[in-house]
Amino acid sequence: MSGDNGVYYNTADFTTDIKTEELLSVISEKNTKENNVFLVEYKKLPVGNLDICKAGKQQENVVKNRFKTTFPYDHSRVILKENWADNDNDYINANFIKNCDGERAYIAAQGPKNVTLADFWRMIWQENVKLIVMLTNIIENGKNKCTQYWPEKDKVLDVGPCKIRFLEETMYAFHTKREFTVQQTNSSKRTITQFHYTAWPDHDTPEELGLVQFHRAVTKQYQSGGLMLVHCSAGVGRTGTFIGLDSLLKKGRESGRINVFEFVKQMREDRMTMVQTADQYICLHKALLCGFQEKDTVIGENNIPTKISSLLQDTSPLNQKLLYKEFKYLQALKPSYDEEDREDGKKPENKDKNNDLKILPVSKYRPYLTSYIKGRTDYINAVCVPSFTEPSAFILTQYPLKDTEVDLWRLCMDHNVHALVVLGENSQGVSWIPQKGSTSCCTPYSLTTGNTGSSISGVSQDTLVISVEEQRKELDIFYIPFGNDSAILKGVELLLDKQKHHSSHTAVVLSKDGTEEVGVFCVLHNVLQQLRMDKEVDIFTAVRQIQTRRPEVISKLVIPTIS
Repeated sequence: MSGDNGVYYNTADFTTDIKTEELLSVISEKNTKENNVFLVEYKKLPVGNLDICKAGKQQENVVKNRFKTTFPYDHSRVILKENWADNDNDYINANFIKNCDGERAYIAAQGPKNVTLADFWRMIWQENVKLIVMLTNIIENGKNKCTQYWPEKDKVLDVGPCKIRFLEETMYAFHTKREFTVQQTNSSKRTITQFHYTAWPDHDTPEELGLVQFHRAVTKQYQSGGLMLVHCSAGVGRTGTFIGLDSLLKKGRESGRINVFEFVKQMREDRMTMVQTADQYICLHKALLCGFQEKDTVIGENNIPTKISSLLQDTSPLNQKLLYKEFKYLQALKPSYDEEDREDGKKPENKDKNNDLKILPVSKYRPYLTSYIKGRTDYINAVCVPSFTEPSAFILTQYPLKDTEVDLWRLCMDHNVHALVVLGENSQGVSWIPQKGSTSCCTPYSLTTGNTGSSISGVSQDTLVISVEEQRKELDIFYIPFGNDSAILKGVELLLDKQKHHSSHTAVVLSKDGTEEVGVFCVLHNVLQQLRMDKEVDIFTAVRQIQTRRPEVISKLVIPTIS
């Protein structure tokens, strides 16, 4: 059965050739609990063929494989030509992978082991690799997934004839970017950039928006022409998913259509088990959708004043204003969570702990309370949210109710909280925090406020000590009057300053309902971080990232009247 300008691939009764604008409805149709067509599709993909892996199964190479059943196919394997030591041979567990146009564009490899570290660098040197995408952490769930193949800061790693030097490292919420140089005697120095995605949960799939943002960072750096080296631990599951995302996004943007099934099938002709699970296959579709939904919302530092003025001073009718259109688009992209996703907040024992039953946390994003207090559950109406540089820098929550004050203090102790940001009508403090210089009791916790509080640009600062038995925790408190723009900005700057002194810093941000004001505060914080680090801002994506976890934030469009 043929389509408008291509061939539809029919597998039984379903089509895998998809127009990019129809991807959302295709995912909705295929990804149902009752009749999941994706599972049917996935099961029709070719499985690994061990007969064409002769090199990987040879006795001297078995020790070089990380897993007992994952070998490279002979016809597409990377053959190492130059020996660096007497016992070197031409084998490494890696394959060349073609893109959607059939051109060799990637190397898919297993994460190096101690015994294959030199082979890994022989491959990088031989193939003149400039860009490495790493999709596993060194250790996950206590298991070693990959040998660290780069030097520590200010160190040099000698591998065979190569000297590898660490240049710099930048850490973001979901990935780390590193640069190293590699040089052989009498050869020119080469610079290699590594993008290390740190947020892929073991035996699970990542948040699609985070993966797409990571991919965007990679492609911003990537100069086509060279081979992209992609690896995880086995070099098939996460590796196949990322290569699929990279190649199919390019294809879809050029032609307006994609065929995920056919591309995964093509990758599996070059390396076994690429895209290793049905969940990864579904995740690939959802990440592609997320990628196609992206608009160019990044504003470079130099363009910020002009761009923002033009948005705010737009005199078009409301429904034609760019800001209105962008806001409406954001609303359309909000995730919709069902009853099941939020069931914890509705349980009879938790129901009365919510300020508003319409605002309940999504279970997978909520912080669980672990301190035992008789009669209390692990529930608090709160969600964990990333900053630009840390995966769980913020916990957004409502003001405590009379009965839930103790849960706020449990939260602070259980999640190693460093600061409380209290957003309210005024900055005069709140009843559940003791007055300056005094102590109050919220059994079993004792709370003592400092006597050295100060006020700057409308923000009142103080310290709070929470004590229980042998434990003692000191936090910074910021009271910020919402509605005072300069106070909010000052509050963000003060918090950013505090975060400089901690490798990991968690702030609980509170407002009456735990949505509107806290959302604005966190978005402002994240875009300021982005501006300082990357000299650009993307307000649209910053809002979207937080709405993924708490869809109720930034739910109103307020365009100021320009006088």
